[in-house]
Amino acid sequence: MDVAVEIRKGYKYYGKSESDPSKKIILNYLDMKVEPGSIYGLLGASGCGKTTLLSCIIGCKHLNSGEIFVLGGEPGTLGSGVPGPRIGYMPQDIALVEELTIKETIYYFGRIYDMGAETIREKYKFLKELLELPDGDRQLGQCSGGQQRRVSFAAALVHTPELLILDEPTVGLDPILREKIWDFLLEETKSTKLAVIITTHYIDETKKASKIGLMRGGVLLAEQSPTEILRSYNTTSLEEAFLRMCLKQGSDEARDHHTNLNNANADVMKDVLVTNNNHNHHHNNHIVANGGGHYHNNVVNDPKKTVITTESNKNVYRDSNFVVDTQTGSDSIEKRRPSVMEKMKFTSKTRMKALLAKNFVQMIRQPAGLVFLFFYPILQLVCFYTAIGGDPKELKIGIVNEEISHFMDCHNESLITVFAHDYECDWHKISCRYLNALNESVAKQIHFNTWDEAYAEARKGHIVGIIRFAANFTEALSDIHANGRKADNGSFDSTDIEIYLDKSDQQVTFFLERNLRVTFKEFAESLMTDCGYPKALGTVPITFMDPVYGSLDEEFTEFMAPGVVMTMIFFLATLVTSTIFINDRLEGIWDRTLVAGIKPLEMLLAHIITQTVVMLIQCMEIIFLAGVVFGTANNGNDFTVIFLLMLLGFAGMCFGLFISIFCDSHTMANFMATGSFYPMIILCGIMWPLEGMPEILRYFAYLLPFTIPSISVRNVLSKGWSFTHPTVLMGYVTTLSWIAGLLLLCLIGLRIKK
Repeated sequence: MDVAVEIRKGYKYYGKSESDPSKKIILNYLDMKVEPGSIYGLLGASGCGKTTLLSCIIGCKHLNSGEIFVLGGEPGTLGSGVPGPRIGYMPQDIALVEELTIKETIYYFGRIYDMGAETIREKYKFLKELLELPDGDRQLGQCSGGQQRRVSFAAALVHTPELLILDEPTVGLDPILREKIWDFLLEETKSTKLAVIITTHYIDETKKASKIGLMRGGVLLAEQSPTEILRSYNTTSLEEAFLRMCLKQGSDEARDHHTNLNNANADVMKDVLVTNNNHNHHHNNHIVANGGGHYHNNVVNDPKKTVITTESNKNVYRDSNFVVDTQTGSDSIEKRRPSVMEKMKFTSKTRMKALLAKNFVQMIRQPAGLVFLFFYPILQLVCFYTAIGGDPKELKIGIVNEEISHFMDCHNESLITVFAHDYECDWHKISCRYLNALNESVAKQIHFNTWDEAYAEARKGHIVGIIRFAANFTEALSDIHANGRKADNGSFDSTDIEIYLDKSDQQVTFFLERNLRVTFKEFAESLMTDCGYPKALGTVPITFMDPVYGSLDEEFTEFMAPGVVMTMIFFLATLVTSTIFINDRLEGIWDRTLVAGIKPLEMLLAHIITQTVVMLIQCMEIIFLAGVVFGTANNGNDFTVIFLLMLLGFAGMCFGLFISIFCDSHTMANFMATGSFYPMIILCGIMWPLEGMPEILRYFAYLLPFTIPSISVRNVLSKGWSFTHPTVLMGYVTTLSWIAGLLLLCLIGLRIKK
């Protein structure tokens, strides 16, 4: 392989389109060449395009035009190994999991490169000594910035790559250790065909590089050895030489976006360009076992890649898509199409084990996260069952009884309100009989002498209502009882029990109205019984028989519970998923894992497995609390309920993934999740019946992710319907449809964001 990295006319911009006048050009038809067995020092001020250039080399970003070849192939194409194990990448940010220890971090990266346990162990020992790493049991979050950068460097070296890309690797390091690292890199590039691209702010450091590229305004002002740069500009300082280059280019030329820029500079670049490859012609093919610090010559630790012996006794590096001669270093590629089995096997046991271990360690070592995941559902259910559905207590209701002179008259133990004799029934102070039947659990009676006093207290909010009896309440009732329709017209008005309620609190009002009616029914029935009349005379001729489903004393919590549980499962999964993926992306862990060759589908699968375990525990908690502790009956099949809950949690994961793709920060993700949560919970039918909504809004509510599933679970619990019932089945269909739709949107989003 003659060239490790080659870029021809590389052009990259950020903007809507090529014709967008506000677009920002990052790479302006840049040319670059890095030879195997060399160190390429890439220098440039912040914002000059270095990071974008490296992202294109490792395959995380793509050029808008131009060509780029890395290790004989185009980054991101099948079989290129880039992104993948052929390159080692140390980003400028730490991009490591703070919850992992130093040793766990090295083992994590070793496993995602499919390295064996013994090989990782030997490499860890070597790198620990080389980079002077702290104790292996120390968590990264407890390390200093310099120590974290050393671990990051070790993670890039662990798998012996062919191309090593280091973005500011020596920032914050001790000068002695910095010198040691440079000596190591020089030794490796001399003894193997390892190619190194290194960016640094320390200009003097690059004196040891084989070639230096000075980047400014999206182009390379020079690409030559340090000696040639000093000779060309007749100076002893690289800093002075670079200053002269920048002045020669001119600030206007640096911002020129025309394609003729490179042509105008071509002759100048040709005069000063000196290749520095002579030291590369005598490299031997040194392949070292035991991870002893030397790098394989074009050999990568990958289960799909093996070294075979041909008839001419040449070592040949075989990938699933090409074959490379490891003795000659030839990049001649024998292309072949991957088999169906190779396409289906998108991960390995070792890589999946590493991803799962990372996920569970992250979760276990975050106490606040554990509390949120496993105690929040308990807290929410306990709050729901204890706070919702109970009768209002400590209510106060005003009493204005104009029939008695003092309210204590009603509490006289010798008071007799009914005299039954000779087929007659005389009544006395019947209002007291009703008030005594009104239980203190409904409301505490506050007696007032006048209507005006009671009304003033009600206006102040001190009482929730007023019950008023007329002065001739008993006489009027007796008149109607004795004379029937011949009774005086005024008697019919005086027998009304006037009730004035504070309607600002509908739930309290509903509670009082219901209990006042029940009290009157009991009052009338007992009155008829004491008079020797049939009890039915005091009963409204409507009888509620045993219900078809449920019970006569069904509580409101039984109706709300399925919807509350569904919303909790859905949005817990949403918040956890969006938080994890956004956090990994912001900290650089996502990109660094992709550069290592892990596919997004592998990371998603690992998260699904992790979250499935979490949701299973949450479902067990919910079922135990609801069924055993709070006595919620399930007349159907437990598995039908649990499986639908798990599916809805999976839909929540997909929604969280969707949010993480289109939101670049936790703040935006929280806005999006919260903004969708309230409309969904208001319209899903747990706060108000769907039948009470306008028809168009009701149909929209049915399309929400947990409206129909909540109805399905409610029908399973209360009615005992099975999975095959159309209503229950529709809950599964709705959930699966949401999963499919969200996954499709995620795939589209990933393609757009790519």
